[in-house]
Amino acid sequence: MTVLELFRKYDFDSVLPHLDHLFVVNSKHHLSEASIEVFRGIYNHWANKCETKPTNCYIRLVSRWEYTSPSIDMNCHVKNKTTFCYSVADQKDMIEVLSMKVRVDKDVEISEVELAAGLFWEMTYYDPRSKG
Repeated sequence: MTVLELFRKYDFDSVLPHLDHLFVVNSKHHLSEASIEVFRGIYNHWANKCETKPTNCYIRLVSRWEYTSPSIDMNCHVKNKTTFCYSVADQKDMIEVLSMKVRVDKDVEISEVELAAGLFWEMTYYDPRSKG
């Protein structure tokens, strides 16, 4: 399944509790109402208004996002065939990320909606308004 397919399968309100969970665990605070509205706009834009861009890269998830930092832990990274490229958070073209298939390691227990939330968290780790 691609990132865009996940975002289209689960609307923002379904993803929000899992996204807020990641903020509480990793940042020690809940999302503010203002942040929620910014994230809602970005998520809905990506899910409903963006077309995919061909890519030969994919995303590999090796662990859940709780207690991780995308730029340090590289638990969720972009690969090209067998070559590690960079973390999803460091990807500059989020439209390309939307077209990437996601591979989850077998030992990672995560639901699809949690996966959508984690990918969105990763994609917006740096200023979300500057991407896509």
